[in-house]
Amino acid sequence: MPTNKSSTSDPRKSEWDGTPIEQWEPSKWKQWKSKHSASDEEAKIEREYLRIKHAVQQANFALSLDRVKIKLKLTSDKSIGLQGTFPCKPGDIGKNGSPNRQYTISFGFVANDAGVKTAVIKARELDLLLMTKQFQWTPYLLGKQAQKIELLDEEKPARLIRELIEEYQREFWKTHENNRQGIRTWESHYMRHLKKLPQDVPMSLEALEEALKKTKPNTSARFFLAWQLKKFCEFCGINGFKTINTYATPKPNPTIRKVPLDEEILQGFIKIGMPLSAYASKDNMTQPEQWQWAYGMLATYGLRPHELFAVDIEAFVKTANTFHLVTLNPRLTEGTKTGERSCGIPPLHPHWVELFDLKNIKFPYNQGKLSNKTAKIHIKFRTSDMGFSPYNLRHAYAIRGHRLRVPIKTMADYMGHTVQEHTKTYQRWMNEDANLEIYQEVVIHRQGITKEALKSIISELEVENIALKAENATLRGLLIQHQLGELLS
Repeated sequence: MPTNKSSTSDPRKSEWDGTPIEQWEPSKWKQWKSKHSASDEEAKIEREYLRIKHAVQQANFALSLDRVKIKLKLTSDKSIGLQGTFPCKPGDIGKNGSPNRQYTISFGFVANDAGVKTAVIKARELDLLLMTKQFQWTPYLLGKQAQKIELLDEEKPARLIRELIEEYQREFWKTHENNRQGIRTWESHYMRHLKKLPQDVPMSLEALEEALKKTKPNTSARFFLAWQLKKFCEFCGINGFKTINTYATPKPNPTIRKVPLDEEILQGFIKIGMPLSAYASKDNMTQPEQWQWAYGMLATYGLRPHELFAVDIEAFVKTANTFHLVTLNPRLTEGTKTGERSCGIPPLHPHWVELFDLKNIKFPYNQGKLSNKTAKIHIKFRTSDMGFSPYNLRHAYAIRGHRLRVPIKTMADYMGHTVQEHTKTYQRWMNEDANLEIYQEVVIHRQGITKEALKSIISELEVENIALKAENATLRGLLIQHQLGELLS
């Protein structure tokens, strides 16, 4: 039965007996039963719409067979456009930062047989341009958008990169707290990379290339710079992803650290305390005993190098501090990562506190900025030929905790980590030898038995077993004699 709905000039809104025309199979266009009579003009328009829709489907099927990626699309009941994936228009950004995006381009093709044929020819032409990488967005293709871009270029002077970064920073503070950690995040994860861009020129692909060339390929610096530049381009509305991707390299795997054993740490304590050269100036210089105290604190408590300057010395030397706990004051680290602990940090080898004479405070010469004070520690380790960096003492502290069977959650608290971060970071440094040592200490030595003591116990058990066998043989002989005596009697 035909519906009683009023007719409409747009055939796409037509329906018959509850079936919309858009759900009708176009190949069956002759069978479409319009609510209008067959001679009615509306009925002819609806059948013609279905016929052209079927022709577009056939054309797209033929294009697919020829592997043409541009397809025809009915943009209205009277016009045909071309749909495909093209390079992003100026100011556009693809999904997940992709340099390409799907567009439907209107060429004004009329929805009739001639329009379908012309659209097919144009689809093949555009596909060829894409394949040969010769496609460009011309004002003709951009249409009204080209006029808008021209107006913007005429009315708005190009902004300097410095100004864009200032606006970027204002957007950053909308989603971050303006505190110590927020400031540190902006400086280390954003500004650290953005300052590589030339500041007093407009944003351009040349500026991106200049920044990228300041880093070496296959380095963390190049990886994180490319990551930040993509975010900045997205903020600025500039399509620089293709340029960035040509320089971007995968994130390199972290180098395997040399985690010192306890014996090597004790040797390092002696090495770092070697006397200064007779020609060295004694003014404003950290003395050997001061270096040893700093070294002992890093080794005993697994501190980050800059955290040495945040130790609450007054609380540390109190007689009530019988467990020799170390507490930190994050305000002294100038926004640097501290990992604020919910508990004091204990020495996993308590005897090291006395061995390194840590309660006898000999603080290093600490004038200047925190970054400079921390850098001096790293330099001292290199010049003393320690064979490992200050941070590796922290890794040794973490592995020491695993060997002593300290729960992971507790070790994470000691080191100012989440459990996930602690596991991800430190399991990487557990080499085969360290894992074997932990197995020996946890499994074989669980009952306080050393390897030598275990051998001795095994020998004693073997002797006892031999004696028991001999005693068993004697008893068996006596039993046989007793049974024979009873039979004879």
